[in-house]
Amino acid sequence: MKIIHTSDWHLGHILYEHDRTAEHAAFLSQLRDIVAEEKPDALLVSGDIYDRTNPSTSVQKMYYRALLDIHSACPDMAIIVTAGNHDSKAMLELGRELWQMAGVTVVGQVERRDGMIDLDRHIIAIRDGNGDAKGYVVAVPHIFDQNYPVIDENAPKEERRRVFFGTLLDRVAEIDTDNLPVVMMAHLTIANSNCAGHEQDVVGGINEVSQEELGGGYDYLALGHIHFPQTLRKDNSVARYSGAPVPVSFDENYPHSVSVVTVERGKLPEIREVRIRNVRPMLTVPSEPSAFSVALDGLKEIRSDEECYVRLNILMDSPMPSDYMEQITKALDGKRAAYCCCRITRVENGAVSDDTAVTYDEFQELSPLDVAQRFYKSKFGTEMSEQMSDMISEAIKRYTEEEKI
Repeated sequence: MKIIHTSDWHLGHILYEHDRTAEHAAFLSQLRDIVAEEKPDALLVSGDIYDRTNPSTSVQKMYYRALLDIHSACPDMAIIVTAGNHDSKAMLELGRELWQMAGVTVVGQVERRDGMIDLDRHIIAIRDGNGDAKGYVVAVPHIFDQNYPVIDENAPKEERRRVFFGTLLDRVAEIDTDNLPVVMMAHLTIANSNCAGHEQDVVGGINEVSQEELGGGYDYLALGHIHFPQTLRKDNSVARYSGAPVPVSFDENYPHSVSVVTVERGKLPEIREVRIRNVRPMLTVPSEPSAFSVALDGLKEIRSDEECYVRLNILMDSPMPSDYMEQITKALDGKRAAYCCCRITRVENGAVSDDTAVTYDEFQELSPLDVAQRFYKSKFGTEMSEQMSDMISEAIKRYTEEEKI
């Protein structure tokens, strides 16, 4: 069974104030061409289709058109889409029955039928042109830890995930009488994954799951959630993050791709990356933290015809010049580069430090004003003014009082 595995499209993402529709449209066009060339049995999209739960109408239309174009590129291919933590599960499933007419199966949430968890809703047979099964996909959307369904009343709460995945795989084993390949989809973080590029999301609560918790009996685990493409092996189980096809932040400075995977029962899957070209790359200038004047000179090296986003990489041992924004604007005049922010690395007492980094425990101790001040410093390289701090404090106070009422 041949599949294309992708995830974490984050359609509708805004980079600071910059709209990224053109980049996402370019990716979707490339994906259509890859499908037309590879002609897989299935395209799997493992969550985070949208960047937010309430995407704009134009972003939804882009998604709809793209799926229809991709279906037209390979009409016999199954398309399976699962919800990620950024998606509205109910909204993603709107038109589920209509989507099936275009070969698309959407699994946004876990549902019950006749009082029991509807396991078969998550199990999709992948068929050839004659209608014969070639394999099975177990499609699991993102589920928050506290929301895993109760299947075994005697199982403690912390075991519900293990029981859920194990029960699903047991059900597949009952159906798969011909011992065909099995692929499972999930949107979560496997322990010891490489979170390169979006470590800050860990602060938001990416909970790690051991690969053993997801059971056995599958030949390939198609993961979403982590943006860095990687393959994880545990005993005979192979799990892979296809990674985000379009970078979401400047720190995702690695090649982006989709995965073409050939799965055969009882054998290690063959995995091949197909690169995605980002039409507006993210540049950190220069590559190493440097004095403001050096960083400014680096901007002059950007080609005038190069569309890109720019983050200035500044090593700061003294305050930024008061007219730093004017100097940046002048350096980029006549270029197609969009300035986004400064990355500030400070020199304090002779030591280099990045004061935007924060551990989970430290984050819990921060007040809303602390968070706002840290954000302001990371973006503009200077301390927030006392006047702005007072305004934010007053807004927080009023909000807190309204909540009490």
